[in-house]
Amino acid sequence: MYMAPVGIVNAGDPAGAYAEAIEVGGAHQHSYGREAAAVFAAAVAAAMAPGAVVAEVVEAALDVARDGTGEAIAAVVQVAGGYTDWREAIAPLRAAVAPYDTVGEDYRNPGLGARRPSRLHSIEELPVALGMLVVAGGGYRDAVLGAVNYGRDSDSTATMAGAIAGALGGTQAVPAEWASTVTAASRTDLAEPGRVLADVAAEVYAADQARFARRAERYEGLR
Repeated sequence: MYMAPVGIVNAGDPAGAYAEAIEVGGAHQHSYGREAAAVFAAAVAAAMAPGAVVAEVVEAALDVARDGTGEAIAAVVQVAGGYTDWREAIAPLRAAVAPYDTVGEDYRNPGLGARRPSRLHSIEELPVALGMLVVAGGGYRDAVLGAVNYGRDSDSTATMAGAIAGALGGTQAVPAEWASTVTAASRTDLAEPGRVLADVAAEVYAADQARFARRAERYEGLR
């Protein structure tokens, strides 16, 4: 869930976000957990593109997702397409992701399978976050409420759903009363990190442009 900045820095480039997140995630994740982190970054990058819609975000995620992660996302978003109310979608989304989830129904007592690398399985949080995004039609409030009330690792699921929905809708998508309440309760300026990250993204983009310009010049010299 901490890969959103990688998606923002690679705004509009899901494949680039995926590749960088795979490298960054190696310090903390492995196997399908690392894969999901990278796909999440790709989803954020796709959502950052001007005029992006939910279907394009899902398509970008499926385009880079491998093995069980891709299959889990496909299964969940297919079921999610039949719902518009997150309350009704909770149980069906859980049923859709269950075959790929190694934790099991008792979330507080996961089996040994949850600790083993696998190409057949997926973490639960990312597919469900994308599923709730589909149910909510990209709306921030309902995507987050659906993810929170889904339960289990709800903070991770809601963070992912909120990051993607926020990337789609911008700051105006976030309910003002939520932002003000969290700001007051946490005594944290929620806006300043966003401004700093935007500056970092612009700096990285400028450096990339310069690097590719040098490469283009050298490539032309080979012809």
